Amino acid sequence: MVDDKFIIEARQRALSPDRPIIRGTAQNPDVFFQAREACNPFHAAVPGIVQKVMDRFAAQTGRAYHLFDYYGAPDAERVIVIMGSGAEAAEEAVDLLTKQGEKIGLLKVRLYRPFDASAFLAALPATVKSIAVLDRVKEPGSLGEPLYQDILTVLAESEKLPFAVKPLVIGGGMGFRRRNLHRRW
Repeated sequence: MVDDKFIIEARQRALSPDRPIIRGTAQNPDVFFQAREACNPFHAAVPGIVQKVMDRFAAQTGRAYHLFDYYGAPDAERVIVIMGSGAEAAEEAVDLLTKQGEKIGLLKVRLYRPFDASAFLAALPATVKSIAVLDRVKEPGSLGEPLYQDILTVLAESEKLPFAVKPLVIGGGMGFRRRNLHRRW
């Protein structure tokens, strides 16, 4: 999917003794923050670009991916949000629980950052009442894992939520005990 000319161009821009360049010079805080703000439009464009590439991939392979892929009951009240290899095991759990009559779903995160709040909200069923966010990151001293924090921010800052009631969000880590995982969500 990557044209060879772009690979060659990237290699020609690489740091080498034949083509020395300066990267990452020291800057005062005012200049540093101007540079950080100047890159925002480029980061904001990433989700749309990634989705277009995913669409091209689907056209070539027949396998479709989206920034967020929902799986499970269309009227789910409880949704697991997860990314990475844990999603496959969670999908099996959703299959088992939906066969038992549970209204449960799974939201697979395909592009984490930049986090596309509108795509996230659009992928969730309007019936969701609680969300369990599972992450493989443990950040000592933090109030929650990065994915959990981003979802809380989306729900707190969105002007219009597609849900009747704002969902309860529970954060948890995979592979180690977490304080909230024992609660029925």
